[in-house]
Amino acid sequence: MKNTGILLHISSLPGEYGIGDFGPQAYKFADYLASNGHSLWQILPLNHCGYGNSPYNPLSAFALNPYLVSPELLYQQGYISLADLREARLPATDSVCFELVAKTKDRLLARASDAWLLENDLEDFLSRKGAELKPYLTFLALTKLYSDSSWPQWNSQHRQYNEDLFQKLFRNSNTPMRQWAVTQAILHEQITLFRQHLHKLGISLIGDLPLYLAYESADVWAQQHLFDLDEQGRRLHLAGVPPDVFASGGQLWGNPLYRWQDIQEEGFSLFLRRIGSALDYYDILRLDHFIGYVNYWQVDCRYDDRGEPLEPVDAMQGRWVDAVPEAFFEVLLSRFARERFLAEDLGILNERVCQIRDRFGFPGMIVLQFCFEESVPDVHHYPADRWLYTSTHDNATLRGWFESLAENSSSFQNLKEYCRQNKLRDCYSCLNAENIHLIMRQIAMSSPCQKVILPMQDILGLDNRARMNIPGTALGNWQWRMQSDKPGKFYA
Repeated sequence: MKNTGILLHISSLPGEYGIGDFGPQAYKFADYLASNGHSLWQILPLNHCGYGNSPYNPLSAFALNPYLVSPELLYQQGYISLADLREARLPATDSVCFELVAKTKDRLLARASDAWLLENDLEDFLSRKGAELKPYLTFLALTKLYSDSSWPQWNSQHRQYNEDLFQKLFRNSNTPMRQWAVTQAILHEQITLFRQHLHKLGISLIGDLPLYLAYESADVWAQQHLFDLDEQGRRLHLAGVPPDVFASGGQLWGNPLYRWQDIQEEGFSLFLRRIGSALDYYDILRLDHFIGYVNYWQVDCRYDDRGEPLEPVDAMQGRWVDAVPEAFFEVLLSRFARERFLAEDLGILNERVCQIRDRFGFPGMIVLQFCFEESVPDVHHYPADRWLYTSTHDNATLRGWFESLAENSSSFQNLKEYCRQNKLRDCYSCLNAENIHLIMRQIAMSSPCQKVILPMQDILGLDNRARMNIPGTALGNWQWRMQSDKPGKFYA
């Protein structure tokens, strides 16, 4: 039986508060999915975003994004007043203004925190989640103390995490650590209730686990020994990928690389805790950049005489280095069911990556846009266990992709030939930008693939103004929002 679903991040939901959240609009969208026969809802990472507002560059691998809290649910629970709720409303736009959202919701969450503490036990929450969240809370407090300067520049007593440091800062009334902790408790409750609603509708929530962690994150700061850093905490090498379909110069992400041998010696505890925490919220977890679990692209990071980084401008000058996939996946599948994972196996696949994926039984991905580049694809013989996507958050919308094709390009000609061979043009007046999303959806549904995911932008037939992310660029991404009052609204 074929299962279909929609790719739409929570932040992209419409609403009155500047950013999508886990409030009524999320429930309405879930109802829309169920009424249209969808059983899958895929979202992006829910972590507290760092630089560039990227969910793939989080401040913590464990902490949730505070700006996904629903003001309407806060009001319903009595944590804020009606006046507070009205004050939190922002002008309707088709993009997220992160700065305005942060300013507005920080003020709202401070008020909600005080009310929550009158009715709930924060210590009880921290007894369950503290091992994951204490380094994050400490890191936020120190980041505020040092005015956002990089953690290797902090005083020696703050260069390493420990429980005593947390307790000292937590007892300091001048830090908003309790507010931040309460926000995490509220989010945990809102997401848990929302997931229960999804399950009542027969919908599974698919999440995403970034392979790498941000250099300026609580996780790297608190566990420096597991990352490829020098004694001063500086990155020795940078993560990225060589040239591919996304970027001709490769992608230089800048994340620190792992010391896989040290991680293995600790029983892969870092990854098992990350994955266990993620599966508290998701039914299925996509392993982002699956290639990096097998072999990763390593780019040297050099420094000048003053210790300032001389980062390369691209990722072309790198090399492949082997990780320890067999040992890791054996441990992983001894703890978690194989059915709860999906491998994002896009990019440069070598034989070893495919062998590891197939040996451990992880389903891979097919992105339909890419299938027309070299030849007319044999869609009807795609493996049934692959997840088929019309596009992803990292590439152009279907309409944007089609509008970029020259008529003499191989992709355009192969697409045209596929439509002729399969008589798809008999269903439409012509092959054009207005109907490409309908044609590609029909192609996807004709495949044997048992899981088909359609980005909401492709459901609505939107152009690249609705694109979510341009890989290799740090700013201007992750902003698109759906507007329910525009043509193509998703519910009545």
